[in-house]
Amino acid sequence: MKKKSWVYKLIIFVWTVCSAFLVYNLYKNINNVFNNAVGFKEILITIFLTGNTLILMYMWFGSVKDFMFSFIFLINKKRILKRYEDIYNIEVNETPKFVLLYCTRNDFNEEALLKCMGQDYPNFEAVILDDSSKEEYFKRIDNFSKEHNVKVVRRENKVGFKAGNLNNYLQNNDDYDYFVVLDSDEIIPSDYCSKILKYFYYNKQIGAVQASHIATQGVNVFQDLMGLSVKSNGQTCQIMKNFYGSNSLIGHGMTISKECYKKTGGFPHVVAEDISFAIEIKNSGYKIAYAPNIVCQEEFPVNYICLKKRQCKWTQGNIEFMKKYNKSVNKSNMTWFEKLDTKLSHYNLPIMPMLSYLLLINTIGLGFCNYNVINYSFYLFGLMTLFLVSPLIPDLFVHAKSKNVFKLIPYFIVNISTYASLSPMMIKTVVLGVMGKKATFIVTPKENSKISLVETFKATYDTLLFMVIVGVLGYFACGSIAPLLFILITCALSPIMVLLANIAIKPKVIKTKQKIKVKKAKKSKVEKKSSTKFDVENEEDFVDDATILAKIEGNNI
Repeated sequence: MKKKSWVYKLIIFVWTVCSAFLVYNLYKNINNVFNNAVGFKEILITIFLTGNTLILMYMWFGSVKDFMFSFIFLINKKRILKRYEDIYNIEVNETPKFVLLYCTRNDFNEEALLKCMGQDYPNFEAVILDDSSKEEYFKRIDNFSKEHNVKVVRRENKVGFKAGNLNNYLQNNDDYDYFVVLDSDEIIPSDYCSKILKYFYYNKQIGAVQASHIATQGVNVFQDLMGLSVKSNGQTCQIMKNFYGSNSLIGHGMTISKECYKKTGGFPHVVAEDISFAIEIKNSGYKIAYAPNIVCQEEFPVNYICLKKRQCKWTQGNIEFMKKYNKSVNKSNMTWFEKLDTKLSHYNLPIMPMLSYLLLINTIGLGFCNYNVINYSFYLFGLMTLFLVSPLIPDLFVHAKSKNVFKLIPYFIVNISTYASLSPMMIKTVVLGVMGKKATFIVTPKENSKISLVETFKATYDTLLFMVIVGVLGYFACGSIAPLLFILITCALSPIMVLLANIAIKPKVIKTKQKIKVKKAKKSKVEKKSSTKFDVENEEDFVDDATILAKIEGNNI
């Protein structure tokens, strides 16, 4: 799967044309400023206008990339997907050993793990890597271990977060050929091992394979709507990255060969161990492949509060990644466009909220300089439309022909309102990270419970306070809050985004019959290795219609 640079060359060309438009408008605005007078105020206005233009140019680069990836995939879908056929047609007669590493910390999901263990592959083992600290989870995990004869590994020294948990097992065990990393809510299909093995046999340089994902049906309105984005990303952007960008790992539903793991030296002990390990893999001479025909399931954060915690962790992790791996990316043997794609993908999360904040400060500054901010704000908002909408374009392409199309309008509103209102938290996280605060691994809560008004206020008080401060400054600077209306509205909607989780959705039940054979063992003890094959009859699968795999070039995905 040789990567080609023409897509990024086209992206740069389109972005250059867009930037020329921004620079031309800046030139006209500055000319108008200096037509009447030349003084300190005019110089400040020029600085603010120039700053905003540079910020928009950067924002547009990522937006143009998102748009072009989606557009090129739409018009060239058949040809792109056809490149996978050589892999799909491979016949593998060997059965190397897989070990399924189920990582958990106070969030054990028996049903998800049981489904993951339903492999049609003859040579695999499941191991629970338990970093829990609560007694209730110890009991649940131990009971599951005894019932299904599954090995459990615990460690006393919980250093290195999830990466340390994985290394603790992998560096002390050699009885495997490939390992699969599973999060607590991960559900892999029954043919996962047999399908993913084809990628490793297709090209011996492939050291890791990342599977595609969809979200399980949400239990409430918030989770159901926001979960649409999971499938969209996997069915467009990640496929494009496989051929025209830089493949990464997402921390679960991923498989790594033993040779690749040993050559990298293990997972780096950082919060964002997945994207960091991906760089180590590439620097070790191995490749990462993306497998769109292997569709796993994961849960989108169950509510706004859980999503906020996940975004906080991701932001901290990406800042840490930027600090520790910027030189490694620059010096790696990746092509220039792979390096660029890596930075656009992983640097933007902490950079974008800061640039948005500077855009806001500059606009308020223009107001205090008596610049016509009301007219300028409409111009600014129009220019930002591409930036705001571009991440949602894959959702439109993927869901347009499904019944989820009726959810797209409320989804767009909830998506934009949610992530825009998280900006104050992300700005605070970035500032603390830059000042030296150490990144911490925050486990995203999985529990779904009714959220009270008090909890809603606690979750959004920072956003509401930010809204008030911005509104007051904007009013005194511009004589009106109109120029800042977008950010004020999205912040004001944050409590509603929280309370959407209180609107429950009845799960759709799909009855399936599966035969699962369980190889009984005489004894099953924690810390003892076991060989498990299993079967559940008349199991009720409560995932949504997204689990019916879409057809891509005659291959079920």
